[in-house]
Amino acid sequence: MKARVTNAIYAIVTFAVLLTAWELACDYFKVPAFYIPAPSRIAATLVVGAPLYLSHLGVTMYATIASFVIAMFLGIVFGTLVSEIRFFERTLQPVLIALQAMPRIALAPIIIVWFGFGPESKIALGAFTAFFPVFVNTAQGMRATDSEQIALMRSLKASGWQIFRMIKLPNAMPYLLAGANIAIIFAMLAVIVGEFLGANRGMGFLITTQSSQMDTAGVMATVFILSAIGVLFHYGLQFLRDRLLFWAARDEVAGSSVR
Repeated sequence: MKARVTNAIYAIVTFAVLLTAWELACDYFKVPAFYIPAPSRIAATLVVGAPLYLSHLGVTMYATIASFVIAMFLGIVFGTLVSEIRFFERTLQPVLIALQAMPRIALAPIIIVWFGFGPESKIALGAFTAFFPVFVNTAQGMRATDSEQIALMRSLKASGWQIFRMIKLPNAMPYLLAGANIAIIFAMLAVIVGEFLGANRGMGFLITTQSSQMDTAGVMATVFILSAIGVLFHYGLQFLRDRLLFWAARDEVAGSSVR
C-alpha cells in the first residue's frame, strides 16, 4: 500500500509539473490557441462542453465494452481449442496467425461496408482487433503449464476436465489478464478509427468534426478524455489481477510480443 501511494504521488506531481510547464510555455511564447491550446483553455472547453462529451463518450464506450466482451469470449475459446486439441492447432492456428498479420485497421472501410454505419461495424472492428491479444495469451498460458503438475494430477487419476480446471486454467489466468489489458485498449482504438470513417456519433466522430472546425482545444479535450479512460481501463484490470491472482508473480505475464 505504501508503495502504491508513493507511486501515485510521483505520477500526480509529474503530471502537475508537465501541465504547469505547458501552461507557462504557451503564455511566455504567445502560442496561438489554434496551434497548441494551453491546459487552462482545454479545461474550460471540457467544463463548457461536458454534456456533449458525455453523450458521445457513452456511444464509444458501449461499442468498446461490447467488442471487448466478444473478443474475450472468442479469444478464450479459440485459445483453449488450439492449445488443447491437436487438430485445431494444425488447422486453426495458421489461419489465425495469418489474420493477425493483416493490417486490421486498414480493413475498417470494408467492415463498415459489411455492417453499415451503425454501432455494429465499430463493435465488429473492435472485436476483430482485440481478439488476437486474448487468443495468443490464452494459448501461451495453457501451454506454459508445468508438466510435473499435470503428471502429478494424472497419477492421482484426475480426468482431463479436472486437469484443465484445476491446473491449466489457473495457470493461464495471468497471461489472460495481461492479454485483456492490451485488448481493451486495442478495442477502444479500433472503435474510434471506425467512428473516424463512418459515424454520426461517438468520440471519433467528435474529433473529426472538431478538426474540420479547427477547434484544437476541443480535439485536445476529447483526446484527454480518451487517455483518461485508457488509464482507468489499465489500472482497473491491474487492480482486478492483483485481487484475483494475488498468488501469481508480477512478471508472470505475456503479451509483450503482441502487435
